[in-house]
Amino acid sequence: KMKKLLFIALVAICGAFTVNAQTAKFGLKAGYVNISAKEKYQDVSASISESGFYLGALADITMSESFHIQPEVNYANAEETSFLYIPVLAKYYISDSGFQVMAGPQANIVLEEAMEGINNFGLDLTFGVAYDIDEHFFVEARYSFELTNRIKDGGEYDVSGRFNTLFVGIGYKF
Repeated sequence: KMKKLLFIALVAICGAFTVNAQTAKFGLKAGYVNISAKEKYQDVSASISESGFYLGALADITMSESFHIQPEVNYANAEETSFLYIPVLAKYYISDSGFQVMAGPQANIVLEEAMEGINNFGLDLTFGVAYDIDEHFFVEARYSFELTNRIKDGGEYDVSGRFNTLFVGIGYKF
């Protein structure tokens, strides 16, 4: 199952590269991840947070001088749980400073076997900032809010569960 998901994600990124291959850069990234699980039952809520690392690959596709599209595939591990994140980010460069803001949708997939009644797939809204240190190296920080409910049937009790994620890392573009 995991191999199939990774294959689909890689095909999507490769497809994006071929659309605009002359103005695309490839890259690798890694860093710190903090994943918060939030659950709500009627008026009672609880959350737990776990830290770990992430590794990923990206395509930075230039649409104009200040606007880029950046699809990615990121593997994250916090404690003993693994996730696959597949964002497609719109990036806007603020003048020639190297600073950029980014936002976009993100698929969030738990790679472990889910308990009964829990969805492995979620959809997030991601936003953040990045800075190009030079032509190749960059740093980034971003946060993802899950929009979907991980509980398959909240029913009459109004039960919901979501993952929110913080990424802070460094990367290299070829």
